[in-house]
Amino acid sequence: MGSRPFSARSWESCNMSHFAVCAFLAKKQVLSIMVAGSATAGLLTTAEANDLTPIELVFANSSANISNTHSVNASITGQRGWMTGGFGVGDFNNSGYPDIFICNTGNAPDRLFINQGDGTFEDEAESWGVAVTHGSNGVAVGDINSNGYLDIYVTSFGPLDSGVLPPGHNRLYRNNGDETFTNIATEAGVNQTAPDVGDAWGAAFGDYNLNGHLDLFVAGWKDAPDLPGLGNTGKGNRLFRNNGDETFTDVTETAIPNGLEGVWGFQPAFADMNGNGFPDLLISADFKTSRYFINNGDGTFTNYTSKSGTGIDSNGMGQTIGDLNNNGLLDWYVTSIYTNNFTQPEPYVNGNALYMNQGGHLYDEIAEDVGVHLGHWGWGANAVDLNNNGWLDLVEVNGRPASQWLNQPGKIFANSGDLVFTEVAQQSGFTHIGEGRASAVIDTERNGRPDLLVSKFNGEFEYYRNDSPQAGNYLLIDLDTSNNPLLAPNGFNARIVLTADGQTIQRYQNGSPSYLATSDLIVHFGLGDAEIIDEIKIHWPRGYKTTLTDVEVNQRITIQGPALADLTGSGQVNVFDLLALLEQWGNCPTVCLADLNNDGVINVFDLLLLLENWG
Repeated sequence: MGSRPFSARSWESCNMSHFAVCAFLAKKQVLSIMVAGSATAGLLTTAEANDLTPIELVFANSSANISNTHSVNASITGQRGWMTGGFGVGDFNNSGYPDIFICNTGNAPDRLFINQGDGTFEDEAESWGVAVTHGSNGVAVGDINSNGYLDIYVTSFGPLDSGVLPPGHNRLYRNNGDETFTNIATEAGVNQTAPDVGDAWGAAFGDYNLNGHLDLFVAGWKDAPDLPGLGNTGKGNRLFRNNGDETFTDVTETAIPNGLEGVWGFQPAFADMNGNGFPDLLISADFKTSRYFINNGDGTFTNYTSKSGTGIDSNGMGQTIGDLNNNGLLDWYVTSIYTNNFTQPEPYVNGNALYMNQGGHLYDEIAEDVGVHLGHWGWGANAVDLNNNGWLDLVEVNGRPASQWLNQPGKIFANSGDLVFTEVAQQSGFTHIGEGRASAVIDTERNGRPDLLVSKFNGEFEYYRNDSPQAGNYLLIDLDTSNNPLLAPNGFNARIVLTADGQTIQRYQNGSPSYLATSDLIVHFGLGDAEIIDEIKIHWPRGYKTTLTDVEVNQRITIQGPALADLTGSGQVNVFDLLALLEQWGNCPTVCLADLNNDGVINVFDLLLLLENWG
């Protein structure tokens, strides 16, 4: 990767046009904190100057045959109306290529663009049974019944035929495996979140209790039709536990007894932020109410927002999670509002927040220091390596129907690998301007160059194809857990660690929730000039591990998760797995690798399961 990363800037080159960079370099204490404990500390200094690897994006709606204009129904009044516009990405027909489901929020049917495998799409919403006109808003994608087909959860304001926003109209489209969907939200128990009004925003899947079934969290912004004050909210933020039979149970009150009061939720995400195997819950939320919940490993969560140093973003809208400095720890980026000309007090307009993970659920907020705080009225965000240099860049879309934010450009903060980000959107061809809302990453042609999708409030859906000619090498990974009932589908909650050319990079599989949107489930690594991958290590949930060595670059591979009784990850069930089981014999305090029937005890029944899978 030696020649690929972006150019670093030294203190001597500082001037007012790079004020944020200079401010960061002057704060040596912050820099020393970020470098300490990093597995790639040398990459975080500013001593090495490298050429910028250009990013080249092309607005390609016409050639891809993607055409959709979002239009909000007039029944969705006030702020709610202009905050809508979600969509989701997933390979719904198992063709090997990602498709796109788009919400149209009431004035037109929702759309389903099926990838034809040649860089083009066809709208097949009608034949798939999802061309429904309703107050569609946010989208989450995941296989809720482990049948090998991706399902779609859509939050909704309802049918909009009475001038009110009735609760109880969220939709769960079960993928029937025959290129049709069936809405089973009511039977599944996830049709309603807020008790009094249709108020549901972003949603996210994740297996929080590690039983192999995808659970669901839905964010609620305001459980009232107006905006008189900042109290009386949080009721629409709900956690649903997957029962494994296409039904869910609302466990919010018992699983999260404290911390959701007064939360103006926009977008949740599940992610294992401290590497203990249990996905924590992070919510970007309005009016300084973003939340950070630690997964206790016993089916409950603890509000750790204040102690963690997070939640100081003024108006959390969208979010993205990724290891931005390649130190083995996941960081959290939250979009917000920035202006120097606004009637609200300064704390409400201080811009985006970048929470850098210091380990132990502790964070330093450094967005302004590294120049990623100024995103205007931010919404969707994505951490993605657009030029394949091995470092995650940050993408942000923005806008609001008011003169100051109406035509603000989207942002690409290119990551140089030394905690300096350079804004390159316009020169990279990311010409998005206007009312941007949701954003997501998709690799349409499976060529290892991630593309971008953007929805607009009352505007045209946008597809930016990545044609970067000098992009580095890459690897694409599909995670397959179909042979283990205790591993969630598509490798949710897996941590993938790759080593090449002396650098270690990690990715985390959780669908990459953004704002009202989720991204492509394929795992993407940019590799710069690396010609061979020394090692790939998959840290699956529950303690399973898989290791591959000497893997070729520039290809797409499928990595199969270990079988139920393959406790050592050898690809076989043998005496070493038996010994591993016997070492854990007895009561299991939380989740144990050898608890093969997930009953909390390692005993003769687990031994029998191991012997049944011998060989």
